[in-house]
Amino acid sequence: MEGTLVQSAIAPTAYRSSSTRSRVRTRATMLRSTPTRTLILGGFQGLRQTNFLDTRSVIKRDFGSIVASQISRPRGSGSRMVVRAMFERFTEKAIKVIMLAQEEARRLGHNFVGTEQILLGLIGEGTGIAAKVLKSMGISLKDARVEVEKIIGRGSGFVAVEIPFTPRAKRVLELSLEEARQLGITI
Repeated sequence: MEGTLVQSAIAPTAYRSSSTRSRVRTRATMLRSTPTRTLILGGFQGLRQTNFLDTRSVIKRDFGSIVASQISRPRGSGSRMVVRAMFERFTEKAIKVIMLAQEEARRLGHNFVGTEQILLGLIGEGTGIAAKVLKSMGISLKDARVEVEKIIGRGSGFVAVEIPFTPRAKRVLELSLEEARQLGITI
């Protein structure tokens, strides 16, 4: 039932008391509601800013260019340009691993992507060499998540739209690029 509570109305009532055999008058309060139209908000976002996932289905570009533009957009910090140059040399699989690592960080409520989340991203991607080796050792994504949560715990729950990498995670990415360069392959 739609409506708005407008005002209360006082209505007299009467009943007979069994002990005094007289009529006792009291007042009962009733609430009245009036019909109103329903307000429908279409596309309301409140204070929330749009993010990569909001715009991904609208933009018709390849997966790698979307991720590279969102992860590594320069925002006034010199270190981000290094990250941008790094991701431009990644394959779609490697970028997917990084995106999965960011999702794991969000799931854990962390404001950073560390080596632990990169490991979970590698396992979650499932088709890479690292995932296959770990799977052959009996390590599943579920078990790895449990162990990572034991080691680093849960975060505060408030996660920014843009999640930075820890210095150690940046170093892991740099070393992986260097190793790939020496082997003559792309990651």
